Amino acid sequence: MGPTRKPRCTVIVLNFNGERLLPACLDSLARQTGADIDTVVVDNGSSDGSAALILQRYPWVRFIALDKNSGFSLANNIALLDALDRDSEYALLLNNDTFAAPDFVFQMLAVMQKGPSTAAVCPKIFFAHQPDRLWYAGGEFSPWTSTTRHRGWKEMDRGQFDHIQDITQATGCAILVRCDAMREVGLLDEQFWAYAEDLDWSARFLGRGYRLAFAPKAHLWHLDGATSVKFLGSGSEAVRQFLTSRNMVFVARKHVRWYQLPTYILGFILKHIAFYTALRLWRRDFRALWAIYRGISQGLRTPLASANQTSAQLRKAVSGE
Repeated sequence: MGPTRKPRCTVIVLNFNGERLLPACLDSLARQTGADIDTVVVDNGSSDGSAALILQRYPWVRFIALDKNSGFSLANNIALLDALDRDSEYALLLNNDTFAAPDFVFQMLAVMQKGPSTAAVCPKIFFAHQPDRLWYAGGEFSPWTSTTRHRGWKEMDRGQFDHIQDITQATGCAILVRCDAMREVGLLDEQFWAYAEDLDWSARFLGRGYRLAFAPKAHLWHLDGATSVKFLGSGSEAVRQFLTSRNMVFVARKHVRWYQLPTYILGFILKHIAFYTALRLWRRDFRALWAIYRGISQGLRTPLASANQTSAQLRKAVSGE
């Protein structure tokens, strides 16, 4: 019997003014073992020398340059369509403010290949500045209470999350997706722009009968909020607060059933509106405080876009018809 062909996986790193972040991320991808990967950086209109850095130091990286910051969903969709066009079996979305263990991709693929019903896999993620403290060990979302939860958040890793488990909320920080499942379910919803698009994608995969899984042996370290707060929010949480508020309303309108709405709304008022109002007042971040209510208003008033990529549209886009 000949050697087993390694599955082809495209790793997509989204970048916006991340020149100082990219070396750690790309160097860790260069050290990956046991997995056949192609690495793509899609740049969201950076002005900090990111393009020159990649051309000079990382000639093996495919580079897609956009002329402006198009958000998380659209920029990643462009790279995902490129991966489909090159017939990748899997696509791995990865934040630029991360760095991975050498067997990171291999461990993700090992869980993905346990069964064709698995559409997406997420790793165990640690805080970069506290390398033994967990940022994500699987995620959960309840349409009954609007609760989203990272398992293990800020806990020390003592092996308490060392088993493969089904999850209901994947994280866009690092998510490995089966391309065949993506062809059926569609790409990221570009109306979200950024934040909660991963929750929407999770709900859509689950709604089609797919599984989402947590890969405990795949280890990643993350600089939380490095892009959204410093580069987008000028030190304020306003951008992130606006988008999360608006997009959680979008999630409710798309996925919460009518009989779940009373408890969803109550949970949203208590856990999102009241909590973050108090937090922003305490931190005196009045831009972010106002952003909560602007986001909710826009989430309620904005007509929902139709699915931006159906299976047929995907095939058409990939084939160039």
